[in-house]
Amino acid sequence: DKPMSTEPEPTTEAPAAAAEAAPASAPAAAPAAAAPAAAISFVPGEAGKSDAPAAVDDDEKRAAAIKKQVEYYFSEANLTNDKFMRTEMAKTSEKWVPISVIMTFNRMKALLPGAEHAPVAAAMAGSEVVEVSEDGEKLRRLPALMKKTVTLGGKEFVGRAAVVAHARPLLQKEVELAEEECSFIKDLLSHHAKAAEKIGAGIASIKAGCNPKFPDTRCFVLVRADGSEEDFSYLKCVDALFPLEAPPGKGGKGKG
Repeated sequence: DKPMSTEPEPTTEAPAAAAEAAPASAPAAAPAAAAPAAAISFVPGEAGKSDAPAAVDDDEKRAAAIKKQVEYYFSEANLTNDKFMRTEMAKTSEKWVPISVIMTFNRMKALLPGAEHAPVAAAMAGSEVVEVSEDGEKLRRLPALMKKTVTLGGKEFVGRAAVVAHARPLLQKEVELAEEECSFIKDLLSHHAKAAEKIGAGIASIKAGCNPKFPDTRCFVLVRADGSEEDFSYLKCVDALFPLEAPPGKGGKGKG
C-alpha cells in the first residue's frame, strides 16, 4: 500500500482454474483454512513500509494484524486524507463498507491471500473503532466516533451540522460582525489550509459579502489592517474540522 492511501489497484492475476469435479462417492472435503502469510513488509496499522518484516505465521498473530490494519483504514488519521474510503462510506447512509472492498487493498491481500471475509469479521469482534454488520459482510466506523466536539469562539459544537447552522445566519448580516461573532469566525478560519495567507497583515474586522466570481454565494470577508480585503470559504474550514462528515469531492465556493 502507498502511505495514507487505500485505493485498490487492479488485479492482474488470472482467476484460479476451477477444480476438477470429485467422484460422487468421494467424501466431502473439509472447508479450507485461510492460508497465513509468513511475513509482511509493513507494520499493521501504520503508514509506510517496515525494514523489519513482521511474522504472521499463526491465526492469532494474523487476526491481531488484521484488526490493527482495518482499524487504521477507519481511523480519523487515515480518513482525513483518504478520499477513496470516504467515498465508499458515503455510498450508504449508515456508512457501511463491504469487506469485499477492504479485501482489494494490497495490505489485506498480503494478510489474507485467499481474500476470505470470515477471518476479517472475526478479527474485528470487540473492536472499539470498527463495527461488523449482522451478516458479517460489511464494516463501518462506530457511529459514536463519527461526530466530535469542537470549541469555536468559546462555544462547544457537536458535529459539522451544528457549526454550519451557527455560521449561516452570520452570512446574512449586512454589518460588520460583533466581537463574539468574529471570535467564532477567527477560530474557524484557523482550520483553513491557507489561514496565514488569508489573514495577511492582520484582521481589523470581519463582514459577510460575496466573491465577485460567485455573486450569488455569500461568504465571509476579512478586512485586513492594511485596508485590503480577502474572502474565504468557511465550508472548507468546516470540512477540515470534520473530515469524516465532509461530503466527498465537495467544497465551498469562492477563492478559497
